[in-house]
Amino acid sequence: MKPQISIIALLLAAGCSNTNSPELNQCAQQNYQCEQSCEQRANPQSLAMQVCNDQCIESFNQCKAQAEQLTQQSRNSSLH
Repeated sequence: MKPQISIIALLLAAGCSNTNSPELNQCAQQNYQCEQSCEQRANPQSLAMQVCNDQCIESFNQCKAQAEQLTQQSRNSSLH
């Protein structure tokens, strides 16, 4: 159940931003696939599941930071 909640939260957060970049969409898709993989590999109530989900979140946060940096660079280059 937790992966679906986090995906919904991610999509809502992405929808609230002014720009919904293709890079950020890709990050969300990768996170969804990661969490689905966790569900298939681990018992939902296990520590392994929590560790797997934490790794997905860490990966998403890194991807999101890179996507935001690319988006900012694109904005800056289009302004000049």
